[in-house]
This record gives sequence, C-alpha cells and structure tokens, in this order.
Amino acid sequence: MRKRVALLTLAVSLPGLAFAGDHVVTREAVDARLGAAAASRAADLATLHRFLATPQAERAARLAGTEAGRLGASLAALSDSEARELAERAAALQSDPGAGLSSDVNTLLIVFLIVAIVILVLKAV
Repeated sequence: MRKRVALLTLAVSLPGLAFAGDHVVTREAVDARLGAAAASRAADLATLHRFLATPQAERAARLAGTEAGRLGASLAALSDSEARELAERAAALQSDPGAGLSSDVNTLLIVFLIVAIVILVLKAV
C-alpha cells in the first residue's frame, strides 16, 4: 500500500517538476518591468522634491506647521501609487499654478497638497 502511494505521489509530481523551469513571463520581461517601475518611482519622487524646494511650498509647509525639508526626507515612505498621484498634482500646480486664480487660492492649493503629503507619510510610517 505504501509503495502504491509513493509511486502515485511520484507520478503526480514528476510532470510539475519537468516544467518547473518554464514560466509564463521571461526573466528579461520581469527585469524590464521592475526597472521601469523603479525609474517611474524615482521620477515621481524627484518631481515631489523639486516641488517641495519651491518658495511657495516652503511657505505653505510653514503654514501647515511643518518644514518642507522634513517632508522631503519622508517621501520614501510613500507607496508607488501615492507618490505618482502627488507628483501628478505637484506637476499640475507647477505647470498651471491656479490657472489665473489669486495667489491666496494658489497658496491654499499648495497647502492642501502639503497636508496630503503629511497625512500619507504619517500613515505610511
């Protein structure tokens, strides 16, 4: 009886072992995808660092009760999706700062972005 169970187990596992080296995705494709994700994250973090270095962001950070430098040091704690979303918002504010809105409204938009960064960093830590 034990011999039959052992042979049956061996027979069932052999086909799986024969194809253990085959994968649906090649190693090169995985490496390329991981490299692209790392490059995208690095670009998003660079966008956020540039944004936090602006005088408006530094002023807004002070209004929010924090320092832009401290926020910049904490950006690594953000998830990829959080960093991407905040980078898109920061880029939009830099390319079209309020679309003709007053400087007070623009400052409020920057404060809201800073507060979002603070909340996400605190949540991540």
